[in-house]
Amino acid sequence: MRAFVALWKREVFSMLVSPFAFVLLGVWFLLNGMLFVVALSTQQVMADLRLLPPFLFGSGMLVWLLLPAFPPLLCIRLFAEEHRVGTLEPLLTAPIRDFAVVLAKYLAACVFFLLFWGGVLLLFLLLHWHGGNLDWARVLGGMLGAILVSFLFLATGLWASSWSSNLVLGAGGGAALNYLLLFVPALFELNEGPLGSVARSMHLPNFLDRGFSAGLLDSYALVYLLGLSALFLFLTWMRLVSRRWVP
Repeated sequence: MRAFVALWKREVFSMLVSPFAFVLLGVWFLLNGMLFVVALSTQQVMADLRLLPPFLFGSGMLVWLLLPAFPPLLCIRLFAEEHRVGTLEPLLTAPIRDFAVVLAKYLAACVFFLLFWGGVLLLFLLLHWHGGNLDWARVLGGMLGAILVSFLFLATGLWASSWSSNLVLGAGGGAALNYLLLFVPALFELNEGPLGSVARSMHLPNFLDRGFSAGLLDSYALVYLLGLSALFLFLTWMRLVSRRWVP
């Protein structure tokens, strides 16, 4: 347990002092501020601020364009960078279980990514302080759903990062996988029959748009997002274990 906590603290600290992580944070704040202003400029949202959380967290560009790309960029240093500089092998031979290594790195990334969402929450608070009549159940529900999706994308990014020392492939592979998780169900959700039903049950923006950002907590969406995140953490652990036989 001490080794796990020590590794988690090390990873959190390394992110807090990483210029690259704060460049990502600054770009995220800038782009989300622009999207927030664009959303507020639409006639529908101006007429009813209850539509802002579904627009931002469900059907807007934050989920479709920004969210799949940023978590893998944050994850590239967790395994790919360590592999590149040669510190991964000593870590895997240290007196700490492989899955504890995966979990410590993942939880550190999740904690740091909460700073990204803190900036988005600040935008809603500023709007509230300037007289905006917000439905906080929708705002906080939408943010919870978006956080869970970002945790899923961190898990996929961690898995992609574990495959290679190439930082571009690690970030690009994670982002590509996240975009597939978004767009493949969207291509088939209007189909009749079992294929359409399966696609609708996997369509992440629907979870956000019709569930979380509507102020509803859907147990299926919770289980799906957490279960899929756990699956990719398991796959990351399997990849680390396999490195003992296939580098």
